[in-house]
Amino acid sequence: MSDSADVAIKDVYSLLKKEVEVPALQAIDHDVYQRIAASLGSLKGQGFEGAEAKVRDRMVELLSSAAELLIKARQRKVRAGSEPLDYSKLTDEEKYVLDGQAESASRMEQVVSAATKGRPKVLEAISARIRSKQILVRFVKPMEQFIGVDMGKYGPFQQEDVATLPLENARSFIETGTAVQVHAQL
Repeated sequence: MSDSADVAIKDVYSLLKKEVEVPALQAIDHDVYQRIAASLGSLKGQGFEGAEAKVRDRMVELLSSAAELLIKARQRKVRAGSEPLDYSKLTDEEKYVLDGQAESASRMEQVVSAATKGRPKVLEAISARIRSKQILVRFVKPMEQFIGVDMGKYGPFQQEDVATLPLENARSFIETGTAVQVHAQL
């Protein structure tokens, strides 16, 4: 891929084609996803009208789809574990996903271990930790005042209000479309 900031659809297609055709994880530029995102942002920011806008929108769609397929193809290879993983071939974003998967596996092992080794106190601590977890949400619909699972009073909320809520309440509002989760910027 070229050193320029812009990433063309053909560049991502080339990476995707090679990744799909070769069984081993391929080395790619470590900033490829950032460059794809920058290119998409640039494309979306262009103020075209009419036919030019349709072409731009199609280019955005194709570049987005190719990027998603590339990410998923590479993650399938990482998860398959058919060969030792060469971390030098991973982008930082892929390492981030892998770290989350390792954290999930560790949590599963903690629960299994505590349950199978007769450690109810460990399970109680895990339960207390998840019950006390808070999630940042933005309301997309107004919401009346309510009592949370932690017995605290929350609201009322107007559209676009942001609040930190207990996990269980936040998930309920997210699932019903009343709110969306706000992810912390890293």
